[in-house]
Amino acid sequence: MATILIKGLPEDLLKELKRLKVEWNCKTWAELLAKLLESRQLILLSEKDLNGIRVGVKKFLKLRDTVSEKWSGPPTAIEESRRSRAHEIS
Repeated sequence: MATILIKGLPEDLLKELKRLKVEWNCKTWAELLAKLLESRQLILLSEKDLNGIRVGVKKFLKLRDTVSEKWSGPPTAIEESRRSRAHEIS
């Protein structure tokens, strides 16, 4: 099973997720994530959270555009391996 790593998670959100993990008897974080996705509960976000989400989405889309502009064509495994090795050496 794949591992999910999330950096920069606010402490209060992590505390709430830990509480839900215990409350819902989840043994793993993946199990908690699955239950969160299955739940139909309304999730209320503050204006600060919404603004943070908007900023994150805009930055992600900007990054996508930047990468797409520099992409020369459909990548192959060999090209990507060479590119990653060249990047490691620099």
